[in-house]
Order: sequence, then structure tokens, then C-alpha cells
Amino acid sequence: MIIDDAAAAGGEGAGRTFADPIPTALLDAPLEYILVDHARQRSVCAAFRGFIRQGYVDRAEADAVVTYLRRDVDLHHRDEEEDLFPSLLRRVLLEDDLGATLARLVADHRQSRTMIEAIIAVLARRAGPGPIRLGSAARKLLLAYAASEHHHLAAENGIVLAIARVRLTRGDLTAMSATMKDRHGAGA
Repeated sequence: MIIDDAAAAGGEGAGRTFADPIPTALLDAPLEYILVDHARQRSVCAAFRGFIRQGYVDRAEADAVVTYLRRDVDLHHRDEEEDLFPSLLRRVLLEDDLGATLARLVADHRQSRTMIEAIIAVLARRAGPGPIRLGSAARKLLLAYAASEHHHLAAENGIVLAIARVRLTRGDLTAMSATMKDRHGAGA
């Protein structure tokens, strides 16, 4: 698996690839869990850039990406849309001016889902035992997804999570932790 250089630089997500599950114990710290999940998303984007340079994707890598995109990305979006964003909207101050940013991020998630379905269609096709060759359209799709996610994650990490660390209460984080554990099948 290709490892994201940014994730390898340090922190909880250091050295983590998209295929590595996040320890469920980290759900006790929901903002950290989301941050580590962002490192995984950066890792899949780094993998996409590697696939583009190669011009193909090995079957095992394609299967790992498809599994990640089908299972983990939707859970992550739900963690944000059903827990983080609503909790934050209840706590932000007018000066935080976060409403438009959160609305844009939710719209990004919808656009991402559309791109993910197209990526899965490319990577799940089976035309024999060899690698999946990436045509021009597939390379453009992977590059567009990686670029979009790069900007999206920068906003989530640099704006949303930064404000969340200041505004969310211990009670907010405990409630987020409980619902995220249920969603991820790690309930108490």
C-alpha cells in the first residue's frame, strides 16, 4: 500500500494507510478519530496519485481501495454530518461564521459520493487476472478526486476541527463518542 507522506510526518495518523483500521478505542476521543480518518483519506489520495503515475492498479490494491471506499468513507461522512457538524452548529459563535463552510463541506460529501461510485466502477471491473489499466478518463477521475479531497480535508482540519476543539464541551464529545461507537459497531 502507498503511504501518504503527510500522514507519515507525525501524529496519531502517522504511517497509517487507508487499509489500516482505526483502533476502536480512539472513538473515545471523537475529534482525534476523525483526524486519523482524515490521514487515511490523504493516504488513499496519495495511492491514487501513485496509480496515475504507474498507469495501472494492481488487483489487490484495487480491491483494498474499493473495500475502503464502500465501507469507510460513508461512515466517516456520517460521523461528520450526523455528529460533528450538528454539535458544532449548536456551539459556534456568530463570529465563527461556520454555517456556509459546513454547508459547503456537506455538498462536497455529495460530490465525493458521485465520484466514489465512478471510481468503484473503474476499479471493480474484472477483465482478467492482471492489473487494471487506467485510461485517460480514469486518470482524470482519480486526480480530480484527490485534488477535491485535498482541499476538503484542509478545510475540515484547518477550520472545522480547530473550532471544534475550542467550542465543543466534554458533554458534546461524550455524546459524539457514543453515537459514533454505535455507528461503527463498537458500542459499549
